[in-house]
Amino acid sequence: MIEEKNSLLAYLLCAPEEKIFCREMDTKRNIQEYTFGDLILSTTNLGRYLDSKEEWGEHIPIFLDTSYDFLRTFLGIVAAKKVCVPVHTIANEESMEFILKKVRSKCLVVTQKRLYQKLTKLNYVYQHIHTIFTTKEIIEEKNLPCRHIDIAEIFSQSKDLESAKSFLTNVVENTHKDDVMQIVFTSGTTGEPKGAILSHKNVISCVVRAGNHLKINSSYRTLTFLPLSHVMAQNEVFIALTVQATVQITGRDNLLHALKTFAPNILVSVPRVYEAIYQGIQKKLKNKPFARKLIDFTVKMHKLSKKASPLVRLGAFLFSKTFGHIITAKIRKNIGKFNLMVTAGAACPAHIYEFYEAISMPLTNAQGLTEVSGAIIYNQANETLNGSIGFPLPGVEVKVDEDGEILLKGDPVFSGYFEEPEWNRNSFTSDGFFRTGDLGEIQFLRNKPYVFLKGRKKEILVLSSGLNIPAVQIEERLVRHEIILQAMVVGDGQPKLAALIVPNAECCKNGDLRGEISKVIRQVNSQMDASEHIGEFEILSEPFTIENGMLTPTLKIRRPAVFQRYKEIIGHFYEASVC
Repeated sequence: MIEEKNSLLAYLLCAPEEKIFCREMDTKRNIQEYTFGDLILSTTNLGRYLDSKEEWGEHIPIFLDTSYDFLRTFLGIVAAKKVCVPVHTIANEESMEFILKKVRSKCLVVTQKRLYQKLTKLNYVYQHIHTIFTTKEIIEEKNLPCRHIDIAEIFSQSKDLESAKSFLTNVVENTHKDDVMQIVFTSGTTGEPKGAILSHKNVISCVVRAGNHLKINSSYRTLTFLPLSHVMAQNEVFIALTVQATVQITGRDNLLHALKTFAPNILVSVPRVYEAIYQGIQKKLKNKPFARKLIDFTVKMHKLSKKASPLVRLGAFLFSKTFGHIITAKIRKNIGKFNLMVTAGAACPAHIYEFYEAISMPLTNAQGLTEVSGAIIYNQANETLNGSIGFPLPGVEVKVDEDGEILLKGDPVFSGYFEEPEWNRNSFTSDGFFRTGDLGEIQFLRNKPYVFLKGRKKEILVLSSGLNIPAVQIEERLVRHEIILQAMVVGDGQPKLAALIVPNAECCKNGDLRGEISKVIRQVNSQMDASEHIGEFEILSEPFTIENGMLTPTLKIRRPAVFQRYKEIIGHFYEASVC
């Protein structure tokens, strides 16, 4: 069991200096390796530099993609006892400027040219940023708006490992667990970004307890490709740091190549990646009807092994563990050999869980929020309960209030939003529980409080009849069909539901796209109560994306933005409606 320390740097000091901590694959598929000793030196060199002057300000925003540079910059800021502000690199200019203003930045870190060009167009950068830590290539350009410093030079200033360790030891000794480590701005589906204040205690209690719960050790090799500006991706690499495991980093464009090259034994991803793998398998099976029937039968047997009568369950279980295991062996070989597969960041559809369980590659669900430092509710592969997202980590209290909202309390839970007093008053109960905005219930099973989600407060549609409808659950049913890429259900305050549909036109078999989608909607309607039936629908020509402002960086639909964009279409759905 790993113990909880007061700083991430304390774990770095305990690591074997010669062991590889990070392997990084660049866009050209070149691989660079970095040891724990390399990380100690880079962290110390940046920490010393930032600690030597007061002019940098307290909060230092970093605009860096997932990379080794992100890790050593983050830890370097921590070593300087400054507050790191990781900003999503896919954020729009308005959000970037808002964050810079909010934390009153005096300097920032950016190494990618496209991001640099975006940032230097902002008024705030010209008026208030006096130093940009960047690359030699950018510094060589003309007409720079302020002082520029080559961050690579800082990272390599000293090679004295003993001196570096002495510096970090002093930092650790003078760090209090309640000191602020970072401010992470939540993109949110509504309103302006809000900065969640996360202390050393918040982050470390979350990652150490998660690592212990998942039984992760130094032999694990993870593949990191999710944005490190998100706490879930940070959980992944910080757990590796605490147990002295190896982090392997790549961009999404090289994901498949990296899976084969690095052969990780842990995969942490959002549901969309697992869905993409599933859809790829289904696509390959289209031209192999016999193989597809065998796979479908294996999945069916797996379901029966959980739900049928005892005798049928036994037969289905034996089939799944013998013939089923043989039938799905090739699929497992193509996906890779993983000791642990974690899905996080959004709800994973039930049929995806069932498929991976049936092929003997069960998914572990991780549920959390920025405000609780990452994932603090886990449903381990061998402890799953149908419909439950799992149970909380040790030391985390969970309960449900009279409105059905899930409340959380414990060391990983943040202290509040940065300079948002009204939000902070409304975000906590009188006894200190954080209001998650999730609706659900708790059932004590196997002596553990299993949490069952019913939806987000803001994603519950209330029909004019007063019935509450969980929009996301209906949307999940729709997008299970390959002809529908995205869907948003509307109908708040109306007598019936309607839907905006982003189609996958390539999957249209007969050229009648509207007809095929109508067929899918009729099929989905047949599986639900009459009050949940979708009436009208509109096929959209443009998908929901981060770039057009209709998805958050974590790929959740920004409902107000979509509603605003298509308010005329939505209005037409109900022009002739009568209650």
